[in-house]
Amino acid sequence: MELVLPRHVGESEARHFLDRHRVWAYQKLEDIRRRSGGLKPSCLPLTGGAFVPFQGVATELIVVEGVRRPLHRRLDGAFEIHLPGGAPEQEAVEIRHALYRWVAVWMRTEVSLLIDRFSPLEGLQPRQIRIKAMKTRWGSLGPKNDMNLNWLLAFTPPEVLAYVVIHEICHIRFRNHSKDYWDLVALHDPAWPERRSWLKQHGSALLARFG
Repeated sequence: MELVLPRHVGESEARHFLDRHRVWAYQKLEDIRRRSGGLKPSCLPLTGGAFVPFQGVATELIVVEGVRRPLHRRLDGAFEIHLPGGAPEQEAVEIRHALYRWVAVWMRTEVSLLIDRFSPLEGLQPRQIRIKAMKTRWGSLGPKNDMNLNWLLAFTPPEVLAYVVIHEICHIRFRNHSKDYWDLVALHDPAWPERRSWLKQHGSALLARFG
């Protein structure tokens, strides 16, 4: 985001103006991003007034100054967290940690529903679900069939999360990416190439913003 100053305006006055209009500026940037389609690398910090793409939909982050309280999702869909005042950098760290804790609970429930839907079709059942902050991978399957999933899948469209879950379930039968493996994936998600393409196109932006 760039702020262009008239010659007679000093830096302190400009910063004061930006602080007063920060939420409006962030909302305008998100409006432009949505109109242009898809996710793009974002310069927006995780701060009050910013938006995160929860399940692929721009969702506002609302920060209330005061006694610290856990992040929760409001009836209007926005995320709200109560934090004591502090430096923006520290606020961004605390918001990320709060989002991670909330998403970890939400994803376990969501993924369990997906597993209950797909696993009986092939008799394939992961031993347990682990939600992790993964640097480069979206999912993996451990040697004892423990399913590991990147928490940032919460910020992808629902069909992308479902694809990664199916991808890992199918690895219970095939520990490779053979033709038989991809045939099994396609049986349960015929549009899997589109999901994988979405991750290749937009995944780096998520990793960069939340990493």
